[in-house]
Amino acid sequence: MTRSDQRLASKAFSLVLVLALAFPVSIFAGEKKIRGNKVTIHARGAAYKGAMLYVDRDLLVLKEKQGGQLLGIAFSEVERISVKKSKAGSGMLVGLGIGVILAALLIASVTNDPENGSAAIFFAPIIALAAVVTGVLIAVFASTTGGLIGLLAGKKNFRLASMSPEKKEAALVRLKRYAVFQVLPDELRSKVIMVAK
Repeated sequence: MTRSDQRLASKAFSLVLVLALAFPVSIFAGEKKIRGNKVTIHARGAAYKGAMLYVDRDLLVLKEKQGGQLLGIAFSEVERISVKKSKAGSGMLVGLGIGVILAALLIASVTNDPENGSAAIFFAPIIALAAVVTGVLIAVFASTTGGLIGLLAGKKNFRLASMSPEKKEAALVRLKRYAVFQVLPDELRSKVIMVAK
C-alpha cells in the first residue's frame, strides 16, 4: 500500500465516521421522530415527562416519554416545569473534532525509516491504525464528557405556581423557545389527549 493509498483510505474512513455521527440511523428509519428538549411538567399533583411540543397561555402539549401520547395540559394548571436542554450534540462535535485532529497528528507523525524499508512497510499501517483507534477513543471520551457537562449545565426550572402574572408571562416567552413548534400543526392538534381537570 503506497503512501497516497494510505491517505485516501484515511480520508475515506474519516468521511464515513463523520457521516455516521452527523446522520444517525434513526434519520433513515420509516417514521420521523419528534425530538425536543426533555421536560418534566408538574400539574395537579402529577409529573409528566417527555418533549414539550407547544406552549401558549392556554395550552401546553407534551409528547409523553413512556407511551408517546400527545398530552394537553391547561397552562393555568401547570405548577412547575423543568427543562433539560441537551448539549450532548455540541459535546459530541467538539469531541469528534479533537479526536480527528489528534488522529491526524498521530498519523502524520508516522515516519518511514529509509534504512529499513520492509519494517516500515509492515509497521506503518499498524501504527496508523493504532493512531486512528486512539483518535476515535479520544473522540468518544470527549463526546461523553461534553454531553454530561451539557446535561448538568442545561437544566432550567420554572416554578409557575409561585410567580406573579408578570413573571409568568415572561416565563411563557422563555418556555416558547424550548418548544418544538411555535404553532401547533393541525395533524398533531387532532391527536392531543387532554389531561382531565
